[in-house]
Amino acid sequence: MHDLRLRRCVERATDGGRLTVALTQLWYLSRTGNSARPAVARRGVPPGLRWLLALPTAAALVACAVVVRAVPAYVPLAAALGVLVAAAVVRHRPARAAVSEVQPSEDTFRRLMTGHWTRTYGGLPERVVDDRPAQGTDGRSTTARGGSATVSRPRAVVLCTDRAVSVFLRENDIPGRFRAVLVHVPERTAYSRYGARPHREVVKEALRGIDGFRAGLPVVVLHDAGVQGALLVPLLRAARPDRVVVDAGLPVAAVRHNRAVRLLNAAPSAGADATATATAEELRTVAGLSEEDAAWLAEGFWSPLAAVPPRLLESVVVRALEHALTAPDPAATRRSGDARNQGFLTWPGQAPAPGPDTSRTEGTNAA
Repeated sequence: MHDLRLRRCVERATDGGRLTVALTQLWYLSRTGNSARPAVARRGVPPGLRWLLALPTAAALVACAVVVRAVPAYVPLAAALGVLVAAAVVRHRPARAAVSEVQPSEDTFRRLMTGHWTRTYGGLPERVVDDRPAQGTDGRSTTARGGSATVSRPRAVVLCTDRAVSVFLRENDIPGRFRAVLVHVPERTAYSRYGARPHREVVKEALRGIDGFRAGLPVVVLHDAGVQGALLVPLLRAARPDRVVVDAGLPVAAVRHNRAVRLLNAAPSAGADATATATAEELRTVAGLSEEDAAWLAEGFWSPLAAVPPRLLESVVVRALEHALTAPDPAATRRSGDARNQGFLTWPGQAPAPGPDTSRTEGTNAA
């Protein structure tokens, strides 16, 4: 983590000083590695145990061929050979613990930036802010401060499930440009990258958040590429059919086949409610995901929205708000079969801004 390299990362993240970014966003963008592998159960018999059983058994069969005259010698000899061959060909795969990490770790990166870097340079890099709230607060402010918090007659609601992205939107007053209000509903427990909240709990809190504003306001939803995000938008649409709900979250297909950050949720505890975890079937039927995407999420994988380059993230949010404010009435949309209320963003691979395609499940390099 050389300081010159970090300065280059800051330059790219802030788009030459135009944008203010959260420290978590800078951590993702300056990562040196990322790995995520699910746990693997042990299969087969360990070699030591195999031969401990096979050698005495084969020796006993050979002795039987020599001593017992009532049985043809080739029978126990063939059995002994079969035992040895079986012991040799049986494969053993040891158990492997789940791996989900970004290098350097977030704690290491934060200690570097808020400790050594701050002491050396007098503070965080210019246009970088710490997205951790002050000690003693839970970080669940329903509206952000600044322009988006002081809108007296908002025209839209921006619902964001990632704290770092909420801070990014607030600091750059992106919702305020459109007279939109920002609502933050966390998908994860506290600051854990691996402890996901049950999706039903996230939906209930999201409904409470948007119901605090007048009915009919369009809602733009920003979410991670994960189970909670995939189910959030369709469940909000089902619960509030009178609202335009624009899905501006990170599509699963946009991160599965590229170099985006991939993480793995912690395995549910032994006493956890089994119904709190979405199945692949639920992800296919409710969220409309492909079998591959649904299986990937059901296995525990996810990708954070905060890892999307800030300039691209800004363009996506701006495009989503423009779309939400011009979208037709949901009732008319359902009658006409117009697909514009069902998500519209394709996260681009090369272009800096999203294209006009109407698919939300196709995409490419987002981080």
